[in-house]
Amino acid sequence: MDGTAPGRQPEPNQGALGPRGRGLFGRLLQGLRSSPTPRREAVAIAVASGKGGTGKSFLATSLAVLLHRRGLRTALVDCDFGLACDHLLLGVKPGATLQQLLAGQATLDQVLCTSPAGPRLLPGASGVRRMANLTDRDLLAFARELGQLATREDVLLLDLGAGIAPATLLTMLGAQWIVLVTQPEIAALVDAYAVVKCIAQLDSKARFLVAVNRVATRGRGEVAFQKLTEVAGQHVGVELTYLGEIADDDVVMQQRLGQLPLVATDPQAPVAQGLEAMVDRLEQLTGGLRQRELPAEQSIEARFKQHRLFL
Repeated sequence: MDGTAPGRQPEPNQGALGPRGRGLFGRLLQGLRSSPTPRREAVAIAVASGKGGTGKSFLATSLAVLLHRRGLRTALVDCDFGLACDHLLLGVKPGATLQQLLAGQATLDQVLCTSPAGPRLLPGASGVRRMANLTDRDLLAFARELGQLATREDVLLLDLGAGIAPATLLTMLGAQWIVLVTQPEIAALVDAYAVVKCIAQLDSKARFLVAVNRVATRGRGEVAFQKLTEVAGQHVGVELTYLGEIADDDVVMQQRLGQLPLVATDPQAPVAQGLEAMVDRLEQLTGGLRQRELPAEQSIEARFKQHRLFL
């Protein structure tokens, strides 16, 4: 006989833990099971490209201005960590950059700039080699600052560097939506597919919205998109959604550095009108660009921490 009452199974590890140990173990399990408090955050949208020169930063800065003009609290973060240029496109002369923020030499409020066209900018560093190779500590600090900024805004635009560097992929994975900018030529489409492939290996549910820039003939952007989505569907199983096309117009190339974006200086220009239509489409596809409540594990900081383990 083992002393256990008939018909009653002994509790596993009862003797080993004891009443005090069982109580502590139970509280630990309860803490793990309990869901952290949900939080309100901006819709986070990464603007990415496979190759440089596709017009990614032009699109990101234009979207920031247009969203601000619709009454949305909008912040643009220049995540081209060592080769930042958004401050030039927005006419901003930053006193401090992401470099000082991550080094603890400046606070978020000290680095944030309000651009003449309205949206706020978190400027990146330009020509700083160390910023091109962020450490794990840097990335965690960056995620924390993005999380803080997201609680203040309706829309958080992340203008990424071109390509598939680890920090770039991680920032893409931290966003809820990825606007992939390409052009209707083979090199740009091949590089765009490379981005889709890399992200799909890490998150098969990533949501891509494809914008085709410098389209010479109306409708050619959608033809290029169909080619890209056909290859992506066959080989990586990721669904892509068409965001729209931007016409090739010499007026864009004539914009000078330091001059306000075209959507601010000439809102009636065909390119500006096309960008307005793209913002309409973006609002429709995302279900509205307003701050929303998210489970804590889906916050931008949490997504950074989850995905950095796999890079």
